[in-house]
Amino acid sequence: MPRLSRGSVVQLQAINELIRYATRAPKAASRPPGFYLRALRGKMRMSQAQLARRSGVDQGQIARIELGGVEAELKTLRRLFDALFCDLLVIPKPRLHLGDALAERNAENRRSSHRHTSIWADEPPK
Repeated sequence: MPRLSRGSVVQLQAINELIRYATRAPKAASRPPGFYLRALRGKMRMSQAQLARRSGVDQGQIARIELGGVEAELKTLRRLFDALFCDLLVIPKPRLHLGDALAERNAENRRSSHRHTSIWADEPPK
């Protein structure tokens, strides 16, 4: 059986602070990265071609990211935002209250105790 990790006090404090922040985040914070990429590029008065030269990312790829037609890799987003003089901040936003997620996990484990198909399982189903 795998060892369960509860985390250090510092980690628990950090996750609690993150949850408080994420629950108060404005709706605009949920927009896709391409939305912010286009807005920042416009604010900097930079064309896609100029951003492509500064970042080393293909101009066509920049256009697809801005239009939401492609899911960009984190590495690519970092290069693009760095070229726009911005740091990229990635914050996980829980979809459920963590207590509710834990209760759901426990209920799922109880339902699947006779078969190994839980989404929370450490191993894939056999």
